[in-house]
Amino acid sequence: MISLGEIAERLGGALHGDGDLPVSGVSGITEAEEGQITFLASPKLLKCLPLSRASAVLVGKEVPEEALRGKSYIVVENPLWASLKLIELFCEPPDTARGTSPLAVVSEGAEISGRALVSPYAFVGKKAVIESDVVIYPFVYVGDSVRVGEGSILYPNVTVYKGVSIGKRVIVHAGAVLGSDGFGYMWNGTAHAKIPQIGTLIIGDDVEIGANTTIDRASLNRTIIGEGTKIDNLVQIGHNVSIGKNSIIVSQVGVAGSSTIGRNVILGGQTGVRDHVTVGDNVRAAGGTGITKDVPANSTIAGLPHMNHREWLRLQTYLKKLPELAERLKRIEEQLNLEAGCDRDQ
Repeated sequence: MISLGEIAERLGGALHGDGDLPVSGVSGITEAEEGQITFLASPKLLKCLPLSRASAVLVGKEVPEEALRGKSYIVVENPLWASLKLIELFCEPPDTARGTSPLAVVSEGAEISGRALVSPYAFVGKKAVIESDVVIYPFVYVGDSVRVGEGSILYPNVTVYKGVSIGKRVIVHAGAVLGSDGFGYMWNGTAHAKIPQIGTLIIGDDVEIGANTTIDRASLNRTIIGEGTKIDNLVQIGHNVSIGKNSIIVSQVGVAGSSTIGRNVILGGQTGVRDHVTVGDNVRAAGGTGITKDVPANSTIAGLPHMNHREWLRLQTYLKKLPELAERLKRIEEQLNLEAGCDRDQ
């Protein structure tokens, strides 16, 4: 429990109502129960407030006082941003346990900080470096010569292949595979000969990688994930790919080998990027986009093959009209055929 007054102080907001009101949690405006606090992420949700059972609400300055009659509330500059801090107040505290479990397997020459947590049944390879405040959950595999930066978290069943470098405060969710071989083969006349994948994978600071995502090591040099980039679940990133800082890669995206993704790029779900293309900074690709060639910086694209988003929207309008247009064309052809027949009969 935390008092409403303390919440207001933590958020830097103006309190209106009972500062001693105990608050047990935070929830959405329609799901909140008595004793909880909610927030108006958008003025459009104001109509839902009279039906909400929440005991308190976080609002912006634009919300009229009469709309909040009967409720205690906190006024902030930006309720959506403040809601992030609000939710953090009710998160479970992080695991403060430290040390290496006797049930973990630690190979010769591994360096593990005394302030790291290595859980039972985790494996740490030779010459691996585990820095301060790293948390490694059960059944994680950390290969030889891997470096895991300060404050990073590897959830259960994460696999990190040999030589991968993980930056600081990186979060890797369950089942992710980092640094597996890239998909490289050469036809020798009788079979597909495997191309050795001897490069590495470098993951920058503050990256988050979703569950069951796979990122391949480079064939010769480096696959790079830039700092601050967030990658959703079930994403495949091929060998020698470079992704810039602060990009967003949504679920089921596939990026083929040797492609370059710029900074602040957003790739919507199920977007596919072919090999050896460059996607410029600040590009936004709608879900399901097929990127088949280079994309200039600051573009907004959609479709397969990709095109300007506005052009794609116009195309969708035409596609909806195709059945009607086909019927009209059929009638015109019939009329023309009829007229041609009449001319021949004369």
